Amino acid sequence: MINKSLSFELPLPWQNKTFDTSRIGYINFLVGPNGSGKSKFGKTLKDYLGNARLLGTDRLRGMEQNDPLASYHGDYFSNGLAKTHFNQYKMAGQQGLGIDTIILLEERMDLRIQVEATLSHLFNRKIYIEWDSGNLLARAVLGDSGVSYRLDRDECHGIKELLVLLTHLYNNEYPYLIIDEPELNLHPQYQAFFIQEVRKLAGNPTLDPNKKIVFLVTHSPFILDFRTIEDVKSIISFSLDHSVPKHILDIDEKVSLRLSKVVPRINTHHKQLFFSDNPIFVEGILDAQFIASLQEARGVSVAGAGSCIIDAGGCEEVNRYVELCLLFGKKAHFLYDLDSLFSGNLRACVKDDETVQNFLAHAGVANDFAKYCGELDKKLTEAIDRLLHKPLQGQLSRLHQFLSDLGPKSDWDKKKNWGKARVAVLTALSLYRDEVANALKPVLETEGRKQTVIVEEIEGRLNQITTALRQKNIHLLSGGTLERYLPQYSGDRYDLKDDLKRQAVAEEIEQISAGVAETDLASRYGELFVVVCLLPSKIQVDVDRVLKDYLRRYIHELQVAVTNHQNWKLEQIQSHLNTVQSAAVKIFSIEDLQRNENNHFSAVIVISEMLGQERRLVRVSHQTNAGMDDFEITNYR
Repeated sequence: MINKSLSFELPLPWQNKTFDTSRIGYINFLVGPNGSGKSKFGKTLKDYLGNARLLGTDRLRGMEQNDPLASYHGDYFSNGLAKTHFNQYKMAGQQGLGIDTIILLEERMDLRIQVEATLSHLFNRKIYIEWDSGNLLARAVLGDSGVSYRLDRDECHGIKELLVLLTHLYNNEYPYLIIDEPELNLHPQYQAFFIQEVRKLAGNPTLDPNKKIVFLVTHSPFILDFRTIEDVKSIISFSLDHSVPKHILDIDEKVSLRLSKVVPRINTHHKQLFFSDNPIFVEGILDAQFIASLQEARGVSVAGAGSCIIDAGGCEEVNRYVELCLLFGKKAHFLYDLDSLFSGNLRACVKDDETVQNFLAHAGVANDFAKYCGELDKKLTEAIDRLLHKPLQGQLSRLHQFLSDLGPKSDWDKKKNWGKARVAVLTALSLYRDEVANALKPVLETEGRKQTVIVEEIEGRLNQITTALRQKNIHLLSGGTLERYLPQYSGDRYDLKDDLKRQAVAEEIEQISAGVAETDLASRYGELFVVVCLLPSKIQVDVDRVLKDYLRRYIHELQVAVTNHQNWKLEQIQSHLNTVQSAAVKIFSIEDLQRNENNHFSAVIVISEMLGQERRLVRVSHQTNAGMDDFEITNYR
């Protein structure tokens, strides 16, 4: 990283906000959803830096293979680049176009050699520049064929992209290079190749004039090349609420050291978190598959809400992303099995969080999350002692056997069995509450007082912890693991098997994909369904909200036609509507028309299938007030 201060006022859509940092990376990644302002930020950054080159998303303009509008508006580049317009081409280049690339290659043999050598190595192309009647032309020869062709017109987009990108990357005239979506038109392997070339040239230009600072506006996980914590620290994250872009360029060494443990684990799938405002983290791939299917069964879209589901590979892996998301201002959601509360670092991740502490304080129970969790541990330990005191019958016999099989309690700390035992008790409590409550009746007496373990107290503490964690969008399944909620899971509730979970998830997905009412889903999955409803999602496209605007006009035209043409039959009315509402021919049609005296009529308008909706109909008459939505869309009979 380099000590370089940036401080500039952000343009619209930001309002009276300033971006500040005292450091920047050699390679900086600008990430975020579409519409979050990354491109506008890049242009403002270019003006602020001054001696910077910007390559916009339309950088191949003027180098199109086919321009259908050229025959109407003129093809200004049909004969090449006119020398008399070089200054204009260079000025266009300063605005983000790549049209000056060919001029640079003509004027700079050093650039031409590097670019030609690279493209020849990758694609077996030879590039040369020639003059034709005062116009500059870039040509290419494929392999040993000797066949020459116009590079700007007849070459594929990917190679032209690399031609432009590499030329300006290798050009040492500018110490700063800003590229908007370098991944455009590039196969993933060539995205990876380009970022390798960027690494070779990225550096401190004040120490080495051949190095440059690079800013990459990207939506591609292949461009996000993380090798060290410095790469993650060089992310500038944008959000749809247009808050000041978040970065961790200035975080201290202690935080850097903690986050450095995450870097080797961030794979292409995990990088989705940087492109979403509100990613969802789950522990495993089966969890991800089931949650996605359940949301679809509810008729909502995760992607439509700008979210994504990321399987991190275990609760400890999920923990590693909690801090990272908080630092980047991500409104991330985390779905945990209950065992994460008793084993691992979940408590450590949130123990100092003010939101969690304030919730507990306002609830009147404590303001120390770790201590409050410790008190739950103590109550569960008492419950375990009582449940092991004598053999249990009925539904709890398997629980007793499981606890006994963990071995002597004196060895539980070494084998991390306390967490397993506590989760087992809470799982049993969620499944067989009355039996557990009965087994924990106060029967022991110590020094003249009864030693009691109250089920309500355990449930109350767990509920407060679950609710406190939810303040940070951390959703804890208080009944155990995800498979605990799957009716098709046939395995042991305490000693879980991955193969049985896999089978259960597949069967559940098949069942709900066939169509299940939301009320039935809620009944089937209980608390799991409640939690899933809290995750980011958006209802499917509401086509009716837009459709009704056009339907009102169609109804009005129908009423006018029937009133003004008293002798017209259905076919004539339909033909007239097809003329005056020609754009609606594939959407609306009249299926039935009944005329009565005094221009009274009734008709049925059929609505075609659209966006997953089956055919539907609307019944209208001379009395229908379309402007007041005095009609109802119903299923086709």
